[in-house]
Amino acid sequence: MNAEDIRRWAANHRAAAAREAAELHVQRPTGEEAFAAALALLRYDESLNGSPFERNDPVSEREDRQMWEAWAKLRARWPRGR
Repeated sequence: MNAEDIRRWAANHRAAAAREAAELHVQRPTGEEAFAAALALLRYDESLNGSPFERNDPVSEREDRQMWEAWAKLRARWPRGR
């Protein structure tokens, strides 16, 4: 990653924020519309990636494995007689 990548990311972020602000200013969704949109996004994500409760998440698995390995190292040093 270089400085130009960061500038491009920041410009995209500003453009997205400006568009979102403009759209919200023109027509703010009702609570029901916002909730329906959120559910539609969740359904879309589930159609692409499967259930969020059953999907394979290699990052979480790696972090869990690292946590248990660190715990095993700590326990190995702890006296068993206590």
